[in-house]
Amino acid sequence: MDAFQRIETLDSGHHDVRYKGERWGLSVKRYSNGHAVKVYAESLAGSEFISGNLYLVDDIWSLKPCEMPREKVMSFILGFEIQK
Repeated sequence: MDAFQRIETLDSGHHDVRYKGERWGLSVKRYSNGHAVKVYAESLAGSEFISGNLYLVDDIWSLKPCEMPREKVMSFILGFEIQK
């Protein structure tokens, strides 16, 4: 499963996740009938955060990170685990 498929499986709203052994709060917000998705996460143990927007154009997802490397956002999306 790629990063875009992973985000598609999540409901909009808040999710408690674990990333690199730490607890994070992840927010997923959908816009434009699901063609735009805002992903924002904060580490609950420190000041780190992840922020990016995903856009679906002509059936192709594109990631636009917010003031951080694309790799950082992709690593988070591919690496977090949902806490139950």
